[in-house]
Amino acid sequence: MKTPKPYRIYKNNVKAFVLGCDPTGFDKNKNRLEFEYVFDIGGDGRYFAGILANLKELDLNLNDIYVQNLVTSYQEKETAKNKEWNKIANAFIEERKKEFDSIDPSKQQPVFLTSELLYKVLLNQNQKRFTAKELYETKEIVPVPSNANQLGRPLIPLYRHYAYSLKTKQEYKNHLINYLTT
Repeated sequence: MKTPKPYRIYKNNVKAFVLGCDPTGFDKNKNRLEFEYVFDIGGDGRYFAGILANLKELDLNLNDIYVQNLVTSYQEKETAKNKEWNKIANAFIEERKKEFDSIDPSKQQPVFLTSELLYKVLLNQNQKRFTAKELYETKEIVPVPSNANQLGRPLIPLYRHYAYSLKTKQEYKNHLINYLTT
């Protein structure tokens, strides 16, 4: 079983990275879904629709981003049900760091995190952990600084869940636009 490829259109024009957890998903008959690209971009649009809507709110589109999962291999259980996910994810962090650094050696381009699980596993051990609500409501803590996380670049929560849609989070959206344009 092949792992999904990262999604990018222009390698040299990446304005941001979008990071998912892993490609694991199952249909209603419990058959594993397999994708050509992460989030099935170019296939079933529902897996990336919420993220793409948030990116559009920030005036970004598929031409501007590089999309990858932290864990690139399919797992036996979906992320939220996988009790071993944090351990598995830790084994992939250095690989993602090298991948992103090869595309953006300046380490300035931010990584949009599509899940709170990513925030928790990427944050350095000695850092205070904030809730999703705190991250979305406290401007001073987003982006998560490069020196506070294992990818060594700014991290920005942009969670997939509809409760975190930028259409309903105007202050957070404005904060991100300000950050991205300065």
